[in-house]
Amino acid sequence: MLGAMNQRLERLLVRSGFTKPDVRIVVRNQIYVSLGTSLVIMLATSFSRWSLAYLAGAVIALVNFWTLARVTQSLVYDQKRGPFLLFVIFMGKMTLSGLALWWLIGVERVPHWGLITGLGTVVVNITATGLSQLGKK
Repeated sequence: MLGAMNQRLERLLVRSGFTKPDVRIVVRNQIYVSLGTSLVIMLATSFSRWSLAYLAGAVIALVNFWTLARVTQSLVYDQKRGPFLLFVIFMGKMTLSGLALWWLIGVERVPHWGLITGLGTVVVNITATGLSQLGKK
C-alpha cells in the first residue's frame, strides 16, 4: 500500500515540477509527516482545538516547504536573476505566512502550542529524512 502511495505521490511531484529525486524524497516525506501526524492527532483527540491548531501549523509548514523546495531547485542555477527572485518569493511567502499566523493567533485565538508543534513538523522531517539518507549514500 505504501509503495503504491509513494508512486502516486512521486508522479504528482514530477508533474508539479520537482525534477530532483532527492528534493522529491524530502517533499514527499514532509507531506507524510504533516498530514499523517495531523490525521492521527485529530482522531486521537476527537478534533480538539489543539489538534486543529496543529493541523494549521503543519499545513503552513508544508506549503512553505513545498514552495521553497520547488523554487530553489530551479533558481539556484540562475545566477543573474536567481538571488533576487528567491528573495522576492521568500518575502512574499513569509508575509502570507505571517498574516495567516496573525489571523490564527490574534483573531481565532488557536492554542499556540498546537500551532508551534505543527510548524515543527519541518524539523522532524528534515532530521528523519537526513538520518535515513545518511546510511544510503
